[in-house]
Amino acid sequence: MDKFRHLLVKGANHVEVILAFLLTVGMIVGLFTVVRYIITIPTLDMIDTYDFVKKFLSMALLLIIGIELVLMLLSHSSVAVLDLILFATARKMLVYSDTMIDILLATAAIAIVFAIKKYLVTSKYMLREGKILSAASPIKNINFDIDTNIPENKATTIGGLLCRLSEDEGKPIEPGAEFTIGDIKLKIVTMKDGLIEDVQIQEVGEQKKKNRMVIQNIKDIKK
Repeated sequence: MDKFRHLLVKGANHVEVILAFLLTVGMIVGLFTVVRYIITIPTLDMIDTYDFVKKFLSMALLLIIGIELVLMLLSHSSVAVLDLILFATARKMLVYSDTMIDILLATAAIAIVFAIKKYLVTSKYMLREGKILSAASPIKNINFDIDTNIPENKATTIGGLLCRLSEDEGKPIEPGAEFTIGDIKLKIVTMKDGLIEDVQIQEVGEQKKKNRMVIQNIKDIKK
């Protein structure tokens, strides 16, 4: 049953990637429409320009929303969801708001999104969800920016630390490989020419930390 569940999750992830790819292709095709709008605007009469520019803004913001949707599918981040809501609300306000009440409601919605991002989506919250960083990111900066306690004596960068952990644990360096150090889980997201490019850093749950402590105590007793 667990194996079947794992296959379903893996298949769903592949479907998400395919959908993200198709959406990206659609956004690229949509850029040609935006270019045609730009070329046509200077040729219009002043009376027709307002409605045409309105359609141009609608199309441009729709493409931005599509891009944010792709980022949401790939990252599974609450921040990406908030950005998607933000751009969708901005499009509604700029293009389809006809009355002052519509503008006030859209402004209030945008203010709520900004408040959520500032006061609720903290660095620790994003860390629990999983934050993707460049493998070249210095460990010292990561510890300072998101308040982690990754050891700085093993390597200078997060990619170097993964190489060191790979040697210590005898695990291969490959996309999807996971390593745990303290209460932090590091996962290799992408590689190019044998080099690590992107790393997901995630805080391990309290229960997992307790389980590791129990296992370590058992090993110590056996020794």
